Amino acid sequence: MLINEARSLNLTRKHFTLIAEVIGQVHDKANRDELVFDIGGLLMASHPRFDGDKFASKVEEVHADCWADNGPIYEKGV
Repeated sequence: MLINEARSLNLTRKHFTLIAEVIGQVHDKANRDELVFDIGGLLMASHPRFDGDKFASKVEEVHADCWADNGPIYEKGV
């Protein structure tokens, strides 16, 4: 997706949170970090108030919560 196309989506904090929650369910740290970097960069370019550090923190928070009980949320039927 081009940056101009991302800007035209008018993404909000709710969208950023949803994306962070999805990425947070990725178990492999290297893959998760790559997604945070790549997608976070695109989101940062798409919205002037996007905070990459908050985004990365939310991803790690979700990851810790998701895997705390030995598996992702979607495996628990939630």
